[in-house]
This record gives sequence, structure tokens and C-alpha cells, in this order.
Amino acid sequence: MTLRKLLQVEVIWTFSNILSFLRLIMGFFIYAFILKRNTALALILSLIAVLSDYADGYFARKRNEISELGKILDPLADKVAIALAVLALYQSYDLPLWVLVGIITRDIFILFGASVLMGRIKKVTASEVPGKIAVTIISSLILVYILELHFLKQFFISLTLIAIVLSFFFYIYKFIQIFQHSSNEQQG
Repeated sequence: MTLRKLLQVEVIWTFSNILSFLRLIMGFFIYAFILKRNTALALILSLIAVLSDYADGYFARKRNEISELGKILDPLADKVAIALAVLALYQSYDLPLWVLVGIITRDIFILFGASVLMGRIKKVTASEVPGKIAVTIISSLILVYILELHFLKQFFISLTLIAIVLSFFFYIYKFIQIFQHSSNEQQG
């Protein structure tokens, strides 16, 4: 994939890409508000970020705005916003370190795998349903911590662990499948 194809002017400033870009920026504000325990603003921005995550995909399909840049920007915005939010929860709300490490490690491996595939097959693979489910569950964990719903913390920590493990193995399976298909095409 060339940078020129990725940054085609007509597909950079689409509505769905703008939503993803704004979510990426919101991640830094969410971090600051969680860190300062400004519950109202952290909650409002977190809810807007979650809604924008669903809206950008919907509008990309509905308005035929699916682009290679959007396929990168959407999951990157999710991963940055979530990483910053769980880091702030670790720093200010006593989120266990292993949860923080598990979430960030999974996302780093997914980004690494996606970049390897992008170099190999010359296109960006879109986010998959298990990844979106994991993001939703992690977002719920973030909300539980922001709202200090102590009775739900252990349940959502367990659910998050299950979601990140399942989505991680799903992405490993997809990576191997795409890589093998690419190898077969190159040999045949």
C-alpha cells in the first residue's frame, strides 16, 4: 500500500474519518478527566467516544465512505482512547496493573499483526466483530470504574479478560488465515 493511496484527498475528510479522528483526540481529554477524577466530563466524553465508534462504521457503510485510511484510523482511535483511559484508571482508580498490561499488550500485538499484513497483502484489513465486542466490554469496564460501581468491578474485569483473550486468539487465527492465503496466491 502506498502512502498516496492511503492519503487520497477525497477519502481523508469523510464524515466517518472525522469521527474517528475526533475520537483519537478525545482519548487524551478522557485520560486527563479520569486522572483528575472529573467524573462528569470523563463520563460524557467516554459515552461520546463509544457512540462515535459505532457511528463512524455505520456512516462509512451507509455513505459509501469506506477507505483504507478509515480502516486504520478507526481501530487506532479505539486503541489509543482505551489505552489512555485504562492507564488513567490504573493511576487514579486502582485498576489492577495486570488488566492494564493485558489490554495494552493485546492491542499492541493486533497493531503489529495488522502492520505486517498491510506490508504483505498491500491493503488494510478491517476490524472484526470480536474486536468490536472486546472494545465494548472494555468500554463498559471503564464506565464501571469511572462511576465507581464497586460491586460490578470484578465481574467486568473477568468479562474483559475473557474478551481480550478470545479476540486475541481470533485475530491470531485471522492473521494466519490471511497470511496463508497470501502465500498461496504468490506461489500460484
